[in-house]
Amino acid sequence: MIPPQYRDFISLESQASAVRTLETSVVPGLLQTPDYARAVTRSALEGVPTATVDSLVEVRIARQRVLRAERPLTFGAVLDEAVLRRRVGGRDVMRGQLRQVLEMAQLPHVRLQVLPFSTGGYVGLTGSFVIFSFPNTSDLDVVVLDHLTSSLYLERKEDLETYGAAFRTMQAHALSPTDSLDLVAGIRDGV
Repeated sequence: MIPPQYRDFISLESQASAVRTLETSVVPGLLQTPDYARAVTRSALEGVPTATVDSLVEVRIARQRVLRAERPLTFGAVLDEAVLRRRVGGRDVMRGQLRQVLEMAQLPHVRLQVLPFSTGGYVGLTGSFVIFSFPNTSDLDVVVLDHLTSSLYLERKEDLETYGAAFRTMQAHALSPTDSLDLVAGIRDGV
């Protein structure tokens, strides 16, 4: 059974033409391997039956089709370095996950940047968010903030401007895409 807030998120994602995300704790779902997704889901939903975890992982992996579609989603991700260093699922799972991040970041419509620890504090440090943009320019963007038991959807113009500006600021402070991939590869080799 898919929670209602997850269904809403998937619906937005399937209709969007672009997604920008800041992740401070886990690899974005669109880049996750099945093993990593399973480990994240088990951690986040402690005590949930294995069949439910497997179902949620299956849905998460199916969502990744938007990155390989005929008209793929444009995907921009800024990751806190902690996302890459946190060994979710153990050494082998994390090594495979970092390998997948490197592979997916090679797609022409995927832009991955890392905010290294040396950046110190930054505007999004207090929490991850996702910004959905849609092909019809008259449709407003939507910002999604996930919480433990629910999600908050922001559509006010002021919120959209604030989160859009925050994302651009983080991109400016993050490593370049090339330097980001070098850092990911170095972390993968050290896992």
